Amino acid sequence: MVRLLLMAVLWFLPFWAQAAAIVAQIDRNPVALGDPVVLTFKANGMVSADPDFSPLEQDFEVRGRSQSNSFSMINGVSTISTTWELRLYPRKTGTVTIPVIQFGSDKSQSLDVQVLDQPQPTAGGTPDIFIELSAEPQQPFVQQQTIVTQRMFHVTPLEQQASLSHPPIESGKGDIEQVGNTRNTTMMRNGRNYQVIERRYALTPQQSGKLTLGRTTFEGILAKPGSNNFDPFGLSGKRIRRFSEPLTLQVQGQPASYTGKQWLPANSLTLNAHWQIPPAKLKAGEPVTLTLAIVADGLAAEQLPKLDIPIPAGIKAYTDKPELRNDAGNNGVVGVRQEKWVVVAPYNGQYDFPGIAVDWWNTSTGKQETAKVEPAKLVVTGGEATPASPATSSQPQAASTHDKQALSAAPEPDESWFSWGRFAASVLLIWVVATLAWLVWRWWQTSRSPAAPLLLKPADAKTVWKQLEQACQQNKAQASHDALVQWIGVGLNIRPALLASLREQAPPRLQAEIDALNAVLYGRSSGGWQGAALLQALQDFKPAGAAHAKDSGLTALYPD
Repeated sequence: MVRLLLMAVLWFLPFWAQAAAIVAQIDRNPVALGDPVVLTFKANGMVSADPDFSPLEQDFEVRGRSQSNSFSMINGVSTISTTWELRLYPRKTGTVTIPVIQFGSDKSQSLDVQVLDQPQPTAGGTPDIFIELSAEPQQPFVQQQTIVTQRMFHVTPLEQQASLSHPPIESGKGDIEQVGNTRNTTMMRNGRNYQVIERRYALTPQQSGKLTLGRTTFEGILAKPGSNNFDPFGLSGKRIRRFSEPLTLQVQGQPASYTGKQWLPANSLTLNAHWQIPPAKLKAGEPVTLTLAIVADGLAAEQLPKLDIPIPAGIKAYTDKPELRNDAGNNGVVGVRQEKWVVVAPYNGQYDFPGIAVDWWNTSTGKQETAKVEPAKLVVTGGEATPASPATSSQPQAASTHDKQALSAAPEPDESWFSWGRFAASVLLIWVVATLAWLVWRWWQTSRSPAAPLLLKPADAKTVWKQLEQACQQNKAQASHDALVQWIGVGLNIRPALLASLREQAPPRLQAEIDALNAVLYGRSSGGWQGAALLQALQDFKPAGAAHAKDSGLTALYPD
């Protein structure tokens, strides 16, 4: 037994006695930024400690690591060798040094690696994989939409595990977002047919001057040539990275010749109007919807202006929150702003509805243009004529020179009877008489019921709603108005109980029905008014705090 142990010690003694000689080498030099370089350390002999590879992480990204050992005996001499293999990705271009690596008391030598910005072209003059960024136009105006196109060209098949970053804004101020989906197509470059991955972006500069888009990065795995084996993880291919060049645009300021209220640079801009009912066939008191829309190719909906309409006298109109929409067009984003106006004409007659104009800058022609909606003639029938006001009902004719002389010669009326003292005394006398009359009336009411004054029973919400419902069903405008005012205070608990208070909280549909009811009442005619629409609008109306009314024990909004 002792003899066997001694032979074993003698067998392994050469391993411990040998000094480890460590050699470092790389598989390529130079290497492209984004391509891996394989770094190998080989130690002939036993190292005194495990290696410390952390110094590599300053200039390289360490992606893979492996270790292997081998033993041999030649002519009775035993040797051992250990190999470490690392896959490194350089973090910068230029001359990058692989530092000395410590293996305990042993160490490797340093190496210099030349890292290129892009791979060296093949014999044909063009690389197998490259990325391009382009912009149109390259000198846009501020707030003008610019289309940025990102293309990645490759002739070598790629594994599915791949990523392509979006172009970032490195300097300047602007907004960028992708338009549409990623496309796969083919293109010819320098006589080579490339597979192309293409994305398009809408870039909107927010200030003049230089705007720079940073380089974009592709990271993927090249498929092994001639390999038909299924490789779901892409482990058998070569991992690569490629970068685009940065892209710099020179953004122009707003032209001094532009005179519009709001700067609107676009490829095209149109202003459209649609009447729910032809404007020449309107009925008095009936609300009609006017839809206005701005459509701008090259502007986002948020950039489009609000439409201010000068409403003619005698017409009521109001609008709700606009609808904004951004659609993907052939040349970028098409912004749409749509406004719906409810227009009510209370009386018969003809009204001149004004036109609308929006100034904008045509980026194709480099000129200012104006989009217009032509004026419309509103012809309203079916109601009463507009009541004549005292100021306009009797227009005096121009007086002749003789008449003017006669008027100037006529004595002025004697107004010496008026004085502020007499006026104040008259008001005081009227107030005293009214007060005495009220006291007498209260005494008479109290004498009828000596036990207590007569108290009026408050209106019941259910009763008021039934009255309102019946008046609307019978198309009685005045009765519906009176019941609605009562319902505002009793059923909806809105203070003050006025139609104006309800209209402030009402949606557009109920507002239109309130306006239609007022139009009929202002015209002193209930003919043609239908109460079903008002009743339905009230039933659909859910005022603020209605959900809380049930919990607090208040009357239900619409009692059965």
